[in-house]
Amino acid sequence: MSQLYSQTYDAPWGYDAEEVLTVSPLIAQGVIEEHNFPSSVNTNVNAPWSLVVHNIGILGRFAAFIVNVSGNPGDIKVTWFGKEWILPPTNQGLRIYSAEAEPNCTRINAGGQIAFAAEGTYSVRILAQHEEDPDVWFIDDERSITVNVVDVIPPEWPHTVPIHIFDNVRLKAEWWEIGKAISKAIIDIDTTLLLGGKLDYTVRYTQGTPLAETANIAFNGTNLVSEYLSKGEAKSGTIDLTGLIGRTADIRISIDSAPGFWSEVSCDIWLTLGFSEEPPIPPGPEPVDWLEWLTKNAWWMSLGVLGVGLIIMSRPSFPFVIYQPQGEKGKK
Repeated sequence: MSQLYSQTYDAPWGYDAEEVLTVSPLIAQGVIEEHNFPSSVNTNVNAPWSLVVHNIGILGRFAAFIVNVSGNPGDIKVTWFGKEWILPPTNQGLRIYSAEAEPNCTRINAGGQIAFAAEGTYSVRILAQHEEDPDVWFIDDERSITVNVVDVIPPEWPHTVPIHIFDNVRLKAEWWEIGKAISKAIIDIDTTLLLGGKLDYTVRYTQGTPLAETANIAFNGTNLVSEYLSKGEAKSGTIDLTGLIGRTADIRISIDSAPGFWSEVSCDIWLTLGFSEEPPIPPGPEPVDWLEWLTKNAWWMSLGVLGVGLIIMSRPSFPFVIYQPQGEKGKK
């Protein structure tokens, strides 16, 4: 997908009146393929969300849409691609859509963090849409998600295991690269004793060309953080991982960089695991498989050179926001 854009709506627009419409097979049609939102969370605590919308039509623009339904207890803060949008409980929504007409089987993969401002039960609507006439959008698919939000401070975990995943590790993308990434896995997590976990991070654009760059943090394959950084800028945060941790945990850090520019980002990341009691086998980093390492680097070693694998990433264009009220039947 070439580029994604986003919109929010600052006025009520009669969501309940909209219907799922029959779509011509000659245009785009959006289908919700995957979605991951929290079912319970504490107030003002960031939790990860992700949404995949698949175009099963032919050619056109399509969109993913997140709506804070009217009557919900309070605001919803949605973070995507390092930007934050505050959605009041007045049927205000955030639309993420393709910039150009896209072919069949194209997907919108969006994700980030979501937080709820007040205690109570929220109803969050997620939609897949397509565009027919310019800027006229119709609903193709939808889901309703219930989120229970509690305004309490969770009790301290009886036993915690803090793990320093990345100790101010520096990622550097040279001028001929469009990104760099590394990952680290934590194994032997006793899920029978596990109560929860959190990720604390600080990312800083340490040096490079003046163009702003993006630092990303992914957990078990889902991107949780995308911080848009100016040169010299640092950003920090905490992500609640309760309910998302299995026997292993893979943390991946990466940076995007514009072609022809170079950048270096410093990442400091702690993973804290909370247990009901001390686990018999302490969780820790996955040991290095030296046989695998030798196999992968045999060609370089035969030349007398240690090879370092470079992960090249596609760089998405940074989105912008358009504020505009929604009309009836999914139209503006």
